[in-house]
Amino acid sequence: MYKRMPLFITLLMVLSLIFSACTPQTTPTTAPEVEEEVEETEAVVTEEAQPPAETEEATTEPTEEMPTEETDDQVIVTVSHRAASVWVRNFNPFAPDPINETLDMIYEPLIVWNPTLGGEPTPWMATGYEYSDDLLTLTFTLQEGVQWSDGEDFNADDVVYTFNLMKENPELDRGGVNALVDTVEKVDDFTVDFNLIDVYSLAHIQIGKVNPVPEHVWVEVDDPVTFTNPDPISTGPFNVVARFEDQVYELCKNENYWQEGPFVDCLRYPAYPGNEQSQLALVNGEIDWAGHFIPDIDTTYVAADPDNFNYFFWPGGSVIQLYTNTSKPPFDDVEFRRALSAAIDYDSVVDIGMYGYTIKGNPVGLSPAFDTWVNEEAVARAEEMGLNEYNPELAAQILDEAGYVDADGDDWRDMPDGSPIEFEIQVVNGWTDWVTSVQIMTQSFQDVGLNATMVTPEFGDWLNNLQTGSYDASIGWSTAGVSPWEFYYQLMHTSFLVDDFANGQLWHRWTSPEADELIDSFTATADTEEQANILDQLQMFYVENVVAIPLFPGPTWYEYNTTRVTGFPTAEDYYTQGSPWREPNSRILVALNLRPVE
Repeated sequence: MYKRMPLFITLLMVLSLIFSACTPQTTPTTAPEVEEEVEETEAVVTEEAQPPAETEEATTEPTEEMPTEETDDQVIVTVSHRAASVWVRNFNPFAPDPINETLDMIYEPLIVWNPTLGGEPTPWMATGYEYSDDLLTLTFTLQEGVQWSDGEDFNADDVVYTFNLMKENPELDRGGVNALVDTVEKVDDFTVDFNLIDVYSLAHIQIGKVNPVPEHVWVEVDDPVTFTNPDPISTGPFNVVARFEDQVYELCKNENYWQEGPFVDCLRYPAYPGNEQSQLALVNGEIDWAGHFIPDIDTTYVAADPDNFNYFFWPGGSVIQLYTNTSKPPFDDVEFRRALSAAIDYDSVVDIGMYGYTIKGNPVGLSPAFDTWVNEEAVARAEEMGLNEYNPELAAQILDEAGYVDADGDDWRDMPDGSPIEFEIQVVNGWTDWVTSVQIMTQSFQDVGLNATMVTPEFGDWLNNLQTGSYDASIGWSTAGVSPWEFYYQLMHTSFLVDDFANGQLWHRWTSPEADELIDSFTATADTEEQANILDQLQMFYVENVVAIPLFPGPTWYEYNTTRVTGFPTAEDYYTQGSPWREPNSRILVALNLRPVE
């Protein structure tokens, strides 16, 4: 009989409703050797983003400095999706952390990517793109009739200038475009050729995400790296900085916007230092559009106004996984990893650890955003192997057959050579949904005789442990991205392991020359059937080698209040990701669809 250590799950559920949680998503990077960006949010992970900090204690309540009523017949939409004590006026789209809406609402991208349609492109400042037969030249055609907010025409000169500016100042290249593009040439006023360094059939994604700036303005800037661009000249739908204070800023509509809309007058962004303040504002009806984690949301938010307070946590974010360090035993044994997968109580992880806000992960690792790419043969193979299904009896059987038995009678399993098995599972301190999930997994492993314990380092130590291989097992995010290829690239390509330092999500340290070859071959072709075949093989590699253990897709936090404004994505009509997060860049589709309630 193996030992069982009580978890006091009921108590944890109560405590976890008190604190905020965090489920990170990451900003995808397809360009080689580009450091992954993690995007910031309130108390939970949001936008593609940065891992959240712990929830701060409340210090103030919303004040009269943050009005929510329109004035002079204006319709102002109040938005909240990241924590801040004060706002700093910086509208430089190349800055590491500018005012968040600098991208999309002020400076628009060439292409908008819709994650709910599997990363489908929506032409924006560009009308389209096309590769040459040899895949070494990518041609973008641009919108005609678009003007910058000072009346100057937008054209190919601005696009060429923007990319050359990033070449001359590599610090501005946040998306890794320089690693892909050799030269940029103007063909005519509305056509631009990008000459690629090597064949890379996903170059349109990285290039399409770039937000052009006006040449006639930026050529006069002495230092584009430090320039804060306090009064931006741009083309976006909300590019008028009508108000900017430490505690609130307002972006009002571009009266000469080149597309239909906007239909509301302004977007207002109050500064809330922590999740408690933003939740209070939500419940008070002071926020119209939000991207926050809220525990027990039906009781704490929806019940306050069931007719108007809504949410939809689309499970289309990056898949959260259990990583094991395959450079050390017993995690170097695929049978041991297989047993771990079978031992996990996935329903409890989802329903208790994640409050029922998401679903169990697909055994091939892809999020629901890429359901059309899933290889059903790989899913069937996972079922044959007993992966991603709670089956403690099978887990015990696998361990027994692999020689991991109790050799010394202390009720814990040992290595085949008789040495003890003791391992730690790390999770970031304060990320309470993940902490509860790891506690559940720890208990699951103990139930089958594995001496597992949980440790809670601070975020910096947690990430450093993953990157340096100074850990046993860990919960962690993956890459969502515009293409399903990005998930396997960041997770499995050997190029991310440099001098024993793991970038991307190669934290598990499992590598394969065959997997590398498949990953490289995907971007060497533009043939969709060939790419689908490659993805099928990568999914089988992922499953049969138990590269990581997918737990659940990260929910995309999204709340909306229809008291004064309508046009939000709903569960019935989820036309794009509803969260007002920066990544992906589809929030502009929502902003342009908002309308006053008649």
